[in-house]
Amino acid sequence: MMKLTHAMLLSLTLAGCAQSEDSDNTSTNVHAKKQESPTVVAKQSEERKLDVSLDEKTVLNVTDVEKKDIDELHEQLKSLTQDLSCDNTSQCHIKAVGSRACGGPSSYLIYSSKSSSTTEVTELAKKITAYESSFNFKNNMMSICEHLTRPSTQCVENKCVTLSNTSQEAY
Repeated sequence: MMKLTHAMLLSLTLAGCAQSEDSDNTSTNVHAKKQESPTVVAKQSEERKLDVSLDEKTVLNVTDVEKKDIDELHEQLKSLTQDLSCDNTSQCHIKAVGSRACGGPSSYLIYSSKSSSTTEVTELAKKITAYESSFNFKNNMMSICEHLTRPSTQCVENKCVTLSNTSQEAY
């Protein structure tokens, strides 16, 4: 009876940390051997396979992704989006970037379509998300299971800024 109770509690805990489409980046590397039901493991593996196959031409094999690869991609994205100048709010955008081990984006990026190509930002964000998902899977990463709130942005004094205490969606 005690084993059944533990199995049910573990299942409920894991269900609360199910991965969603948008993902988030504060992951902690904790190697913990955990026993999961076969259906939960199969479902998580299937979800991760879907994330990795987003763009097979640009995604390395799961065993090939390393932290330095992810860091390099983040630097490229930062360089691409560092100019936040804008003429109006319609040029300010938010992009979910990365993948937390427990689901959701690792961060949200504010960028201006006046100075950055939306297509390039989107492709690089997808690549980072796929790489982080692969890295998390490969290294049995765990995270805090806290979903970030998608921020709002607007053009203030010709610069895209995050609006404080507002959000477009909350989890």
